[in-house]
Amino acid sequence: MIGFGIATLVIIMMYFVLSLKAGKRYNRFVEQFGTDFQLNFMAPVSLYLIDYFQIMERMYGQISFIQKRMISIHGHRQALMYTKMYLAQLISTVLVCLLGSTLVALLANGDLTLFIAGMVFTIMIPFVLVQKLSNEEKERKDQILTELPEVVNKIILLVNAGETVQRALVHCVSSTKDKNSPLYKELRDTVNKLTSNEPFHQVMNDLSKKVGIQEVSIFTTTILLNYRKGGQDLILALRELSQDLWEKRKNISKTKGEEASSKLVFPLILIFIAVMIIVGYPAITIL
Repeated sequence: MIGFGIATLVIIMMYFVLSLKAGKRYNRFVEQFGTDFQLNFMAPVSLYLIDYFQIMERMYGQISFIQKRMISIHGHRQALMYTKMYLAQLISTVLVCLLGSTLVALLANGDLTLFIAGMVFTIMIPFVLVQKLSNEEKERKDQILTELPEVVNKIILLVNAGETVQRALVHCVSSTKDKNSPLYKELRDTVNKLTSNEPFHQVMNDLSKKVGIQEVSIFTTTILLNYRKGGQDLILALRELSQDLWEKRKNISKTKGEEASSKLVFPLILIFIAVMIIVGYPAITIL
């Protein structure tokens, strides 16, 4: 019990010492890149540990997996900063779990079993968070692929009505009501660049690189190859692309339906067991 008390005290003291060293050095970094993360009040200490031990440089092989996900979600330019912030969240979570394990063991009069269970939970947490990040990336990709066919169809209708591709993109973005859509968020940045008179081909290439999805790259390439010709060539190319995108959207919807059905199997089994117990228990007690 005394050992757990000393360990808890040491962890708390180390945290406050590191807080003094970190100071306000990382506050601006956290404010800029920490909106999508948890435990931001501990982020300065975690960021200090990352820089002090050079974790990103020494463990780049392991961290590259996380950085690829950040590139897919946030783009190439800011992926490194978000990766660093994500590592800070992982370290903060581990510190909280470590402190919680020692406190629980201390309150339980030095129960070693609870401490070991807490340590196992602490080790599992980073793997769970990384898996959650992969699921977020997949969900983002599926959402973009679900919305892309509608955007292509709108552009086809507007170009067929005499609009230019640039004006069609502007109209698509201005007419949407979903402000949190990942695809429309990227298209909104694209439209802002177009209204700032940036070169069209450069803006479309930036969109392709930032989204990082093959279907969006095909969409931007199709537009760049045909927008100068315009007319029927562009419309035919977009219609062919639209057919492929609608098929992929159907496959995604089918997959999601199958996943939802599989998730219902386990609750249905539990309900069936509960009903069997309720029905069968009176008969068992009578016997």
